[in-house]
Amino acid sequence: MTKTWSIGNKVIQGPLVLAPLAGIGDIPFRMLCKRYGVDLVYTEFVSAQGLLHKNKGSFKMLKVEDLEHPVTIQLFGSRPEHLAEAVKYVEQAGADFVDLNCGCPEPKVVRTGSGSALMSDPGLIARIVEAMVKSTSLPVTVKTRIGTRRGFPIAAEIARLCEMAGASAFALNCCYVSQGFVGPFDWEYIRTIKQTVKIPVIANGGIKNGKDVLEVLDKGADAAMVGRVTLGAPWAFEWIRDEMDGLGKRTIPLKERFSVMMEHLGLEVEMRGEKIGVSEMRKHWAWYVKGLPGASKFREEAVAGKTLQQMNDTLSRFREYLERQGEER
Repeated sequence: MTKTWSIGNKVIQGPLVLAPLAGIGDIPFRMLCKRYGVDLVYTEFVSAQGLLHKNKGSFKMLKVEDLEHPVTIQLFGSRPEHLAEAVKYVEQAGADFVDLNCGCPEPKVVRTGSGSALMSDPGLIARIVEAMVKSTSLPVTVKTRIGTRRGFPIAAEIARLCEMAGASAFALNCCYVSQGFVGPFDWEYIRTIKQTVKIPVIANGGIKNGKDVLEVLDKGADAAMVGRVTLGAPWAFEWIRDEMDGLGKRTIPLKERFSVMMEHLGLEVEMRGEKIGVSEMRKHWAWYVKGLPGASKFREEAVAGKTLQQMNDTLSRFREYLERQGEER
């Protein structure tokens, strides 16, 4: 199924979007998702304050590769003047879009007045968006939730104010801040947003397969943002696309699975250095092997690995074990 849509004057070639995944959605992971068919990727969120204070880590998170485009860099912050300045760095980094995070419930983010804390002041969100729009030529988008607590939806009002302030798209995590990252997800609320604004609306929250994507598109969403189902499975986008076309999910052969794992490890080490890259990769490998025979023992050995060679050796031994078991999952 091909469904093109636009943010500003930029055409997106399909409806599948990678969610901003903090601590997960770095360049290696985004590039692997791109290979398997995602149409638009979001970066991990970046602190506007970090950029203004010239924090090296924050600036590293702005880096994007040519193969990632189109790509959205997401910022978080709470003051219009700070976001207006930070967005200039996003433009210099070569992003296609810049997004304002208004939905993260993590305490360390909320304590700064950022993320979901902004939902208590829709007018402030609008002022931030307006300041960002005036400061950049990039289309500005916003991502938020239905409301802070169940029974009190305010996302439609926020969307209306954001559109008036110049936002070019609106992404909605279809749950409340009080729910954290757990459902149920109210996809029906997408209709309310679409009746309120003319800008594109991206549905997020609990979307796991092609059937789910088709459902949120049927409720009016222009695109579907996918997150947790991709952990250890960048090929989830291929599966989703095939399901949307009425096809079954392709079995991922061991050879392909392990090739992706080794490539992912290599990219992390190349980007971060051996020590940090190996450490960063452990959580990804735990997701990649979830459900496979012997996965628990493999995870124990992977945690003990300190070098690229040790990790590759551990992976090779696990692959040989599975091949002896005749497992081709």
